[in-house]
Amino acid sequence: MHRTKTPLRTRWRLIAAAVVTAAVLMLAAGCSSSLPAAGNVSNSDAQALVDKGVRIVDVRTVAEFEGGHIPGAENVPLDQFEASMGSWDPAKPVFVYCATGSRSVEAMRILSAAGFSTVYNLTSGIVAWDGEVTTDPTAVASGGPATPSASGLPVMYEFYTDW
Repeated sequence: MHRTKTPLRTRWRLIAAAVVTAAVLMLAAGCSSSLPAAGNVSNSDAQALVDKGVRIVDVRTVAEFEGGHIPGAENVPLDQFEASMGSWDPAKPVFVYCATGSRSVEAMRILSAAGFSTVYNLTSGIVAWDGEVTTDPTAVASGGPATPSASGLPVMYEFYTDW
């Protein structure tokens, strides 16, 4: 069997091309770090979603939202959720949260039933959130303005008390 010799320069070019190709593939894999698996997410995974610009939806009341929310979140109270989500793209990921994670589980169920393929829920809600919180008054609140009390004083509602 006759074996032809490849010139040394050609071998180095092939090796260099292989190394560059491997480096580009490894870089692309590292840079395109995909989103976490859909479902309940921890604070660190939720922060990654925020950093990637995923749609963030706070399903708490307008008053709760105005008290502090994740920057970039839009407020769609759970009782208005189904009407609002009709204009959203079901192919794009949605990250929902509430105070403790119970209302957002319901929002996640509603979105999944409506055909949204990638839905995230902040497991323990904003009470356990260790990321940035804002009270920006220009934030999007689609629940309408909060209704003040007749006296002009703030109103506090307490649920599930033992006293």
